[in-house]
Amino acid sequence: MGDHVELLDVYDDKGVKTGKVVKRGVKDSSFNKGEHIAVSIIYIENDNDEFLIQKTSRQKGGIYSSTGGHVNHNEEPIDTIKREVKEELGIDIGDDNIIDLGYINFDFPIRFVFYLKRNIDLNNIVLQKEEVESVSYMTCNEIINIIEKGLMHKAHAKMLERVLEYKNNIDL
Repeated sequence: MGDHVELLDVYDDKGVKTGKVVKRGVKDSSFNKGEHIAVSIIYIENDNDEFLIQKTSRQKGGIYSSTGGHVNHNEEPIDTIKREVKEELGIDIGDDNIIDLGYINFDFPIRFVFYLKRNIDLNNIVLQKEEVESVSYMTCNEIINIIEKGLMHKAHAKMLERVLEYKNNIDL
């Protein structure tokens, strides 16, 4: 990376940009109440009701996660998700029916949640080794299980709930 400084927009509690910009890595304490940086997360689900879950590299903590990352300055959350899927998995999801499920204001940062129904062949995935150790498909129960064991951030449970609410509504 070198001297490249990543800039991030600051959002309010309602997921709206405030106009403030910070350098990535700035401590949480330098934010006022109601100010957040943002991350975008996507849950990609195959036709077997399994979600594409990645195990982060050892440098990144070796925990499980859905695909996502920080929303950069002047970037929309949907564009972040396309960029991150391309960077971390080598897959171009384009505008492929990505469903925007809004944001979740759960601790810090604010989290934009996306959902995509698509069968991605694990053999077609090219991992970004600095970020991702492995990927696999997991059922909801398997995901909940790893969250309960502390192997996946609790925020992912909240985001998964949002996805399941959406799915339950479209299945009606």
